[in-house]
Amino acid sequence: MPADQNNWNEKTWLHRFAILAVSLVITTGTAISPALPAMQKAFSNYPATLVNMVATIQQIPAFIVLLMSAPLARKFGLKQMIGLGILLMGISGILPAFVPNLWFILGTRIIFGIGIGLINSLAITIVNIFYSGNDKAQMMGNRTSFETIGLCIVNILVGQLLNLSWQVSFLAYFFILIILVLFWRVVPTIKWDNPVDKNGKQQAEKVNFPVIMAGVFCAIMTMGLATVSVMTPAIVVDGKLGSATDASFVITVFTLVSMAMGFLFGQFFKLFHRFVLPIGLLFFTVGLLIMNFSQSLVMLLIGEIIVGGAFPLAGTYIFDIIDKLAPKNSNALANSVLLVGCNVGTAISPIVMGFLNPISPFSGAQPGIGLFGALIGIMMVIIFIVQLFKRAPKK
Repeated sequence: MPADQNNWNEKTWLHRFAILAVSLVITTGTAISPALPAMQKAFSNYPATLVNMVATIQQIPAFIVLLMSAPLARKFGLKQMIGLGILLMGISGILPAFVPNLWFILGTRIIFGIGIGLINSLAITIVNIFYSGNDKAQMMGNRTSFETIGLCIVNILVGQLLNLSWQVSFLAYFFILIILVLFWRVVPTIKWDNPVDKNGKQQAEKVNFPVIMAGVFCAIMTMGLATVSVMTPAIVVDGKLGSATDASFVITVFTLVSMAMGFLFGQFFKLFHRFVLPIGLLFFTVGLLIMNFSQSLVMLLIGEIIVGGAFPLAGTYIFDIIDKLAPKNSNALANSVLLVGCNVGTAISPIVMGFLNPISPFSGAQPGIGLFGALIGIMMVIIFIVQLFKRAPKK
């Protein structure tokens, strides 16, 4: 718990915002993507694939450091590690504006990824420490939406600064340093010791079967979300439903719906409790099947709007109850497992769709989407039946 609570009240809007603000920076790595075409021209003597790695290479160190963030936070302090992670992201994000060397830029992006890895699971842990019950459920939903908001903010800043030059566009990451100041000034030092047994000996965090299955579930969910983002342009253009601009509009609406549903998660949870999980999967199933059979841009848009409500319900529910599924004093490691699942699901989604497309019984430009939706539907039915006969995790 906080070590200095003189002016701290986690229930006030400012202190809630300071905790949620950490999540504003987590997904900003890809926000530099609009600058890639200009960078490809500037670095025309390098392969385009290498230049494109500027927007993605940070995920590699993020994945590695993610597994070490909790032990480091227990040893050096939760606030200190979050602060260090945000600082690394801010400084390394801005540096390419001053050194137009591709190898230097890729190096700074690796440091950027280390920062992401330090704060990714800790952004969830800090919510678990300060909040409980329905309040925690709402904060988890808000946290999911804040990731999208942060990405949108930096995307807009990059787009505006790109009018000056691709180098200047990296100054958009100054936004991260503003978040650092807010977090550091508002959030108190948090005492988060290593768990000990009844004899006072330190206990190692453990992972059990439910946590592993929750990680697999997150991988499946993010696999579907990544598929929507990646395959939408092909469905629109190859299916002659519209132009690439139309596809971009559909993806934008999909993103905004996901953000809105994150804010509404707390209300859905109060109404449906554990059944928000199969409801989220129902959204996923129906939305993907509509996408598969879309014959018009409007029909595709409706399908993606429905899919947009899936992860904010089902995925956020898993993050909300993971502390009840995990072994005692192993919440941080359990959160890391979920995030690893999310990263793996995103990474392998093109491979999975490539496998499902030729064996799918459905028609359409991307028939694998329909088969994936049907498989999600089967999983939904199984989970719903299990929930009917099994008690929910105690909150």
